[in-house]
Amino acid sequence: MSETKSPKTAVKAPEGQKAEVAAKAPAQRAVVKPLKTAPARNAKAPAVPLMLDRMLWLASLLIIAAAIGGNYYYVQHFVIDESSLGRLLRIIAVIVAIVVGLGVILFTNKGRTLISFARESYIELRKVVWPTRQEAMQTTFIVFVAVCLVSVFLYLCDVVFLQVVRAITL
Repeated sequence: MSETKSPKTAVKAPEGQKAEVAAKAPAQRAVVKPLKTAPARNAKAPAVPLMLDRMLWLASLLIIAAAIGGNYYYVQHFVIDESSLGRLLRIIAVIVAIVVGLGVILFTNKGRTLISFARESYIELRKVVWPTRQEAMQTTFIVFVAVCLVSVFLYLCDVVFLQVVRAITL
């Protein structure tokens, strides 16, 4: 018998068999590494410590409240021209502050869950088989015809019921 060696195991090949066939045996016993795919639905993102999570929520709330409160205060206490560059800069500053406040939320436990959900959704979205243009046009036409038929039916029902109500009330 000839002997074929692999890094993990040695397999003895019977006489007359090719070494290729014998070499397949270790591969069958080897542990197969899974392909990189979406994380399992039950897999949780690494948790942020509770104290840090609460501090991040508080920071986010304070940033958003400061943006809204600062905007309100500025409008109430300063006279601004509606077409001035200062107004545009104030609006941009408020929008940036709100986006930063919402961005801080992404570092919390709920935010990490949201990011994980978004990744899984994107992976599922890539698996969708989108209709061709012809299929989309045909489906749209079928829906349009069905809506027209239902609307004509409802119109006729309305006319009939209107006549029945007039006959009863006169």
